[in-house]
Amino acid sequence: MASSILFTLEDAHQGLADNPIVLYRIRVTARGTRDSHPRQVIKYLTAPSPPEGASKFPDHRGQLLAFDTVPAGDWNLGRLVLASGGSAEGKFILDSTEMASLEEAVGLRDSGPPWCNRKVELLDLLDSFYAARKSVQGDQRDEVFTDIQCMNHLSALVLPSPAGIAAPGPEVVGVWAWHPGHAHGIAAESHVYSIIQARDPGIAPSFLAHITDNGSRVIGFLLKRVADAREAGPADLDKCRDVLSRLHALGIAYNESDGQLKRHSFLVCGGDKVLLRGFGGSFETTDEEILGRELRSLEQVLARQPSELEQRHASELEWLNAQRHI
Repeated sequence: MASSILFTLEDAHQGLADNPIVLYRIRVTARGTRDSHPRQVIKYLTAPSPPEGASKFPDHRGQLLAFDTVPAGDWNLGRLVLASGGSAEGKFILDSTEMASLEEAVGLRDSGPPWCNRKVELLDLLDSFYAARKSVQGDQRDEVFTDIQCMNHLSALVLPSPAGIAAPGPEVVGVWAWHPGHAHGIAAESHVYSIIQARDPGIAPSFLAHITDNGSRVIGFLLKRVADAREAGPADLDKCRDVLSRLHALGIAYNESDGQLKRHSFLVCGGDKVLLRGFGGSFETTDEEILGRELRSLEQVLARQPSELEQRHASELEWLNAQRHI
């Protein structure tokens, strides 16, 4: 009989009504060989849809799982079914495991091709992040607001610089999305950084490495942390216009959707330098009308009060104060 091992729930996903797939991302310890230590491995659990009447939000706490161990062995996808009868009724039980193509089985695509020769594992990044957080005491740990470089990403954090990566400071910015339906966005943004890094690296934070899942599937990237950067305002118009024009000179528009250029699209650092960030909606084009419209919108963009970042921080402060009074 196959042995069982405990798992840790790392994250969860629940699809929309047209594809309500349920996915759990779990961590297990794989046995080492004679010459290696045990290592941490990511596996996935899936069901076609949540139980009837369940929340529309992902089950991040694993409350719908009726088990806390999984079989040891060489598999990457477990199939869930609903238990019928007994104390587990209405919850998921593990029906089978398999070594599957995650793209074909559950839509977990690779965000490659990788163009940078440096890669770092998401689990290692998050382990370092949570270890650093534990060393911060009391309320200081809670007073962490969304960093400007993390805005408008599904998952992004300021992380300790990993070993083996030539980061210029003690922290880096990680951007990733392991979920179905997000691989194209990560791949497209990574591609824009590859063009910038090759032709005009001074207009954006440096691209440091690809982030991987189980050492293979590309799911994100690491960027240089621009410490103490602020978002742009009306006084920065000329410098913002210059850096946006340099992006256009590479044949790249920041975003095809009106209103997507934000004050936090620009990082003002050191008082006199401006960088661009957040290329999730950027695309290659030589259409002068598109590029010209983007430049003409800049003055109005920088005059917006309050900014989206200011509104975000105000909401986070309100939530934090409410938590302290519970």
